[in-house]
Amino acid sequence: MSLAKWKEREREQRQNDIIDAARKLLIDRDFDEVSMDEIAREVGLGKSTLYLYFKNKESLYFAIVLRGIRIWDKMIKEGVEKGNTGLEKFIAYGNANREFSTKYPDYFRLLYSPTSIKKQFDMDKMNSSEEFQEVRGLFKEIMSVGIDSIQKGIEDGEIRQDIDPVEAAILLSVIFNGKVNMGDWAKEMLENRGINEEKFNSDIGDLFLHMLKK
Repeated sequence: MSLAKWKEREREQRQNDIIDAARKLLIDRDFDEVSMDEIAREVGLGKSTLYLYFKNKESLYFAIVLRGIRIWDKMIKEGVEKGNTGLEKFIAYGNANREFSTKYPDYFRLLYSPTSIKKQFDMDKMNSSEEFQEVRGLFKEIMSVGIDSIQKGIEDGEIRQDIDPVEAAILLSVIFNGKVNMGDWAKEMLENRGINEEKFNSDIGDLFLHMLKK
């Protein structure tokens, strides 16, 4: 292996170590509660070295989110490809969303952060972050897959003609957001009725399909 390739691999590994360390600290805490000093200590680096890999905390945060949304995007696209009709594709879309939230709950919570992004982050720094821009692009791709599935379902005659595909896809995203940020009181009410997370996820899908189908 050439020296240049060895250095590139070492840099990628160090970058991944930083992302892993930051993810552990950020998953259960608000963005402003975790400092770059703390992240540097967690990964065993000096703070100045940390800035050689990420120019600010916003870029590091969205590098974590980017890793998760790439997984999500891949799962969505692979799942939807298995469907033939628009309705089948949309069902696969919903199933892939649930699978991602179950298999990667930490990434899912970071993507649907409970605190407003505008309150958490310096917007100028966010907009200048390459990671943030890629996250936005992939999020739009994921939404487009759902929108296209609904539109195809309308054209196939399986989904109601009066449904707006964009509105429906955004509504589903809002439902997922609400589920992630659901209060303990709501979870307790569901548990008292014998409704666990798996059943609740299934019921959300059934109710949503009931709204869409002719």
